[in-house]
Amino acid sequence: MCNFTYYIITLPRAIKILMKLHEFEVMQDTDRAPHARGFTALLLGMALTIVDVPMFAIAMPGIGADLGLSTQDLALIAGCYPLVVAMLLLPAGRAGDWFGRRRMFLAGGLLFLFGAVLSAVASGPLSLGGARMLQGAGGAALAPQAMAMIPRLFLPAYQSRAFERFAMTASLASVCGPLVAGILLVLSPVWLGWRTIFLTEAFIVLLVMLMTTRQLAPDKTESATSSSFAEVISFATLILCLVAPLYVGPAFSWPVPTVVMLVAAFPCAALFARLSARAGQGSLVPFGLLRLPSLRWSLAFVFLAVSAPPGFFVILSLMLQSGLALSALQTGLVTAGFPAGVVIGSWISGRVSLQPLARVALGVGLLCASFVLMHFLLPQVTAGRLMPLRMGMIGAGLSMGLTVTSVMQLGMSGLPRDLTGSGAGTIQTMQQVSMAASIALSFAIYGTMLTTRPAVEAAAAMLWLQIASTGAATLLAGALLCFPIFRDRKVHT
Repeated sequence: MCNFTYYIITLPRAIKILMKLHEFEVMQDTDRAPHARGFTALLLGMALTIVDVPMFAIAMPGIGADLGLSTQDLALIAGCYPLVVAMLLLPAGRAGDWFGRRRMFLAGGLLFLFGAVLSAVASGPLSLGGARMLQGAGGAALAPQAMAMIPRLFLPAYQSRAFERFAMTASLASVCGPLVAGILLVLSPVWLGWRTIFLTEAFIVLLVMLMTTRQLAPDKTESATSSSFAEVISFATLILCLVAPLYVGPAFSWPVPTVVMLVAAFPCAALFARLSARAGQGSLVPFGLLRLPSLRWSLAFVFLAVSAPPGFFVILSLMLQSGLALSALQTGLVTAGFPAGVVIGSWISGRVSLQPLARVALGVGLLCASFVLMHFLLPQVTAGRLMPLRMGMIGAGLSMGLTVTSVMQLGMSGLPRDLTGSGAGTIQTMQQVSMAASIALSFAIYGTMLTTRPAVEAAAAMLWLQIASTGAATLLAGALLCFPIFRDRKVHT
């Protein structure tokens, strides 16, 4: 109890110090300091929507034991949040263009706050699943606004550093969840347990909303042209048909309805494309947006490379706890080298004098090499021999930081200001859908391999999925660099 009291007292102070340091750096980087100060709040809100997924993965054993949930129940609840986020990210990003990004950010924060509180007091699978869906709706509104606000908050000369800061924050959030969740579970009293994670999220999002109202001025909205309700529904149905089967299928041996949903995704995609073409520039994905080669290639790299590590991290967290009997905190400490490497890689990315596409090629190549190294390291890992894995985590994190920073900059550079919201939403929707696919396929491969192999060898075999996807990204980047006919001049400027 003493430790928990100390945590409650010191956490707000630690967050405040970190924010002050971040704000000081931003003020040194741009002559729009009064506006750019609000960028920290945007980054914290965006990071919270990402870190939620790995934190929930660490809390799953405690949630299952406390609420008496089966593995299938946990799989369904785990899919509620990313499913809703993926469905609503693009509409929320476009809504930021229409109604104001500050307004959408605050509305998302309110939904996320209510969802976190309801998750903390949930007493069963239905109440927890519903609360997680509400959190997902809030996360979808929070996530795209930070990236979309960069062109408004920063002059062109400083936008590269802003994208670097954004990408580093997103990468850290995606991989530091196990460590943060482990610390929270150790410091919390036994009677509170996993609920501490959701209460902490509620506290942080409340702090973010207060910062936003004080530091970020209201922004201008665009013209009243808007997507039709049918277009929004067709897009949400398309994402539902793509993502839901990936979570439900592996848990229930791919029943017929999941296969039907996957097949139904094709007509849904055709309907969405037709409605988008009819809506023109007011559509969720304006036609002019996808005509930009830089955005198209960025989406490809997000699909192949940026979304590969989450599946690896979820399986690694489970393997270290179930296969090697490590605690949640020990698991977080083993993976702590990855976020440290992300910080270094993101810092290097902003200072390497290479065009964005060349930096992408370097990053994805190193990321593929790091997964190959992990594949050979994992079978030799034991509870008493974790140092090689820790060192491999640093190298993988460095590669990830270099990759994601360059990919985000490639995708957002050159977007018209009135399309930055939909551009950010498109990139992050692709990231969410790809992350869901990565996690679901990693689970399926790992579960299959566990029937005949030890946990560490099953995890090593699962890594062939990450090696294949990042290897394909490496080949794509190499082709774009070597054969200019496949790219537009805007891709590398």
